[in-house]
Formats: sequence, structure tokens, C-alpha cells
Amino acid sequence: MYAQVTTIQVPMNKIGELRRVIETSYLPVVRKRPGFLAAYLLEQVDDPDCAQLIQFWGSQADLENFHRTELLESSIQGIAAQIPGVHLRRQGYLVRLAMRGAPVPEPVG
Repeated sequence: MYAQVTTIQVPMNKIGELRRVIETSYLPVVRKRPGFLAAYLLEQVDDPDCAQLIQFWGSQADLENFHRTELLESSIQGIAAQIPGVHLRRQGYLVRLAMRGAPVPEPVG
């Protein structure tokens, strides 16, 4: 498995706009690509204008094939094109170990 972490700094008070763009424009395109597994948008608590978008892919090749599509709406640069002043920094990681917690029982009643 491969993970791409994108640190995103938005202009003041634009985090809601970033969330909307990622949810309505970016991820619907990304999730249709072969090898895409999941994505999480993490909004920083102590800096409300900073977030991280973490995407999980089956392999680094899956992500590279996705980037080769060169569709602006499916690229991280497409997010920046929709929100002027956004700063992006991407890093890639091989996921060598993963563990999930035990399922939490549903409350009764």
C-alpha cells in the first residue's frame, strides 16, 4: 500500500471552501481511479487554515498512473486553481504496517 500526504495551507477563513472543493470536485474523480483505496481530510485544530489530505493507494504505480491522466480537476493543482493563495506540499510513503482497532459495539437502546 502507498500513502500520499498533502499538506495544505489556505488563506485565512478558506478551510470550508477547501473542504467543499475536495468533497465535491476532487474526490469524486479520484475515487473512480484504479488502485484508489481511501482518503481523509484532516483539519488542524491549532491552525484553522491548515489541513492534510491523506490518500491511500494500492501501490505507488497506481498513484503515478492517476497523475498521468493530466486532468486538472483530478489533480491536487486543481484544488489550488479553485482557491487562489493555497500552498501545497506532497510527500509519498510506503505503508509497511497497518492495524485497525476492534469494532466499537453499537449503543443499545
